[in-house]
Amino acid sequence: MTMYKFKDITKDHSYLGGKGFALGLMKNAGFPVPDGLILTEQPSTDQLWTEILSWWNDAGKPKLAVRSSAVGEDSSETSFAGQNSTFLNVDSESGLKKAVNNCFQSMFKQSSSIYREHFLKEKASDAKMNVVIQEMVDPKYSGVFFSVDPRSNEKGWIAEAIEGLGEDLVSGKKTPHHFEENKTSTTSLFNLQEVVKTGLAVRDFFSLEIDMEWAIDQKGSFRVLQARPITALSGKSEEKRLIDEELKRLKATHSPDTIWDGNTFAEWSGPPSELTFSIWSEAFAKQHAFSKALKKLGYLGIEKDIQNETHSLLEKIFGRAYVNISMMAPLYFGPIPYRLEYDHSPKLKFDFGKMTFKTFVLTPFTMARMVGVSFRLSTERQKWLADCARELALFHDKSFRLKDATYYRNHTDERLFESFKREVTNFYDEHLVWPLVLVSLIESTTQSLKALLKGVLPPDEIEKKMNHWLGIGLHTVTMEMNMNYSEASLESSLRSEFLAQFGHRGPGELELMNPRWMELGDNAFVKMSRSEKKAHAAGETSVEKEIQSLNTYKKQVIEKEWALLREMLELREKWKMNLLSPYSHIRYSALEIARRNNLGDSIFWMTWQEILNKDFDLKRASRRKNSAMLSKSIYLPGIVDLKGLETILTKTNEIKTNNTLIGEALSPGLVFGEIRVVTDPEQVDMSNWPENTVLVAESTDPGWTGLFLKSKAVIVEKGGVLSHCAIVAREMNLPAISGIRQCHLRFKDGDKIWVDGNNGRVTLAKN
Repeated sequence: MTMYKFKDITKDHSYLGGKGFALGLMKNAGFPVPDGLILTEQPSTDQLWTEILSWWNDAGKPKLAVRSSAVGEDSSETSFAGQNSTFLNVDSESGLKKAVNNCFQSMFKQSSSIYREHFLKEKASDAKMNVVIQEMVDPKYSGVFFSVDPRSNEKGWIAEAIEGLGEDLVSGKKTPHHFEENKTSTTSLFNLQEVVKTGLAVRDFFSLEIDMEWAIDQKGSFRVLQARPITALSGKSEEKRLIDEELKRLKATHSPDTIWDGNTFAEWSGPPSELTFSIWSEAFAKQHAFSKALKKLGYLGIEKDIQNETHSLLEKIFGRAYVNISMMAPLYFGPIPYRLEYDHSPKLKFDFGKMTFKTFVLTPFTMARMVGVSFRLSTERQKWLADCARELALFHDKSFRLKDATYYRNHTDERLFESFKREVTNFYDEHLVWPLVLVSLIESTTQSLKALLKGVLPPDEIEKKMNHWLGIGLHTVTMEMNMNYSEASLESSLRSEFLAQFGHRGPGELELMNPRWMELGDNAFVKMSRSEKKAHAAGETSVEKEIQSLNTYKKQVIEKEWALLREMLELREKWKMNLLSPYSHIRYSALEIARRNNLGDSIFWMTWQEILNKDFDLKRASRRKNSAMLSKSIYLPGIVDLKGLETILTKTNEIKTNNTLIGEALSPGLVFGEIRVVTDPEQVDMSNWPENTVLVAESTDPGWTGLFLKSKAVIVEKGGVLSHCAIVAREMNLPAISGIRQCHLRFKDGDKIWVDGNNGRVTLAKN
């Protein structure tokens, strides 16, 4: 072990961890930092302890603070806010030894390990821990100073303070006094100007925007306890710019009543890469897969170029993929005097304003087509379903691809690009046609079954009953795959067989940037015990028996409709299993192109057309990637309309309605999500949390890290801008709001809300 006293720290000692390194530099620069030392490893001999105790005796044996200073901690990217242990008011030799040993071991705590692996992609066993021992300050007041507002670097400094120890400020247990440069900030409690002057001097010393922990002792002396770069500051003003520019773009290019549907691509867990989006948007363009699917069902299809940026029904809304359903009515039936409205599901409503001479003349023909298609959808679904099954049998032989990510290594450049082009064009022009026909049939049949259940079951029970039937009545190839995955996770001898059958699939598989299971090998499987394996949902009775027990004369019709829906859903999963085999080869061929041209993952931020043209602009790819990363903090519902988006995004802080609550903005971003209220993080089952979970709690501490990773936004009652909640939320790009009084009592699980972390606003969704 090596022991470094603060007075010996120079700019060459950055390996001592952010906290200790900064304290030593500030101490030697003349800032009022309590004296201390840094240990690089856990003391293991009496001689090493003698050196530590000798330093303590020479200092007069004051009470001590023992804190972590791990490598990567307190950096500009990661703060490790509260992840590793801190011990205060240590006043005995035995207490010091215990505190030091526990501090070194704290990096192996679950929350710290999760945090380190998430941010640094590093296991705790590979990390380097240092420990700071420092003279303790008995604070009358404790606080934090930010040289610039961490929520937006366009604002000036801010400061917060509480009486007593600062731990209650960081943990969020106390809501602090708040001061800002751009507001009238005065207090008679302490010398605020001394705090500001010192904080700005520390900023200038490091030439970085900083957050500084400070204290004023019982005698009124000011002390600097810690300083570090403001974490996750970069990009915050960019997020606001992105929202403003995107809303401006949408208003300039779309009518206020435009509606977009993102449910078709609900499996994309974030903004799609440029390569992925460019291929799928082609499928929804003129005369390609979606148009061909419409025509097979008797609709008009897409015969003309679509007049928007993508020339496709598929558009990017705040970075995510949405289908513009407002443009779809003419593609089904031609010009009609109707507008699209949304109330749980899209509905056509007559609009006199759309009644032109052309629509007046064509309306009889349009209505006849609508009636004809509706009749065919109710009478010929079985025939179309048989066609889908026959086409799948033919496609099965065509779709076989080797499950080998290195398959293209031996291709010539010419053959490689030809293979890439063939896989891409076949996918968006041919492979998706019958799956999209099936999607339309499933939607029609689902609505038909729900309509039959109206009057038989209470309205709020229909959706539950449908989900129950789907849980116990389906047996899909995907279910079989999941069961085999669990077995392969438990038994390593089964993994090669699993990968041979299902290796072309994987987590986030619709996104081409994500690896397939075959690429991950053993890393594809999770560690689990036999007791953790979940059984497939099963009922005590079959769906058919439950239908027969319904009190209605429509039993036979309902059962027939259910049988059709079940067959369609099971066939859809078979199509997906086959479809993702050639889809995986789009990824494999792109990876090989990237390898030969030193493109790395930039290949995924280029369109398929740019790749074929060898237009490898790395700066453009980087801009697209950065924009997508910023978009991750914005999470929208499955259906969005421009008018509603504008209302949510342009309200001012002064507006407050029965549906809107105003709190303190901790971390920027905009999310539409579903609430999960947590009072005890140790007693939470996150397995059934929706993807867009909004975590609601009275306050949080470092033990909540795992819950943050499963959330899209956070709402707390207590905590300021340096609370654990605020710091980690900003680092994870999670919108966060505090100051919502009794939020953990007034909200309930399942509530749908908008979380506007830019303005500190929570808006309850109407639906």
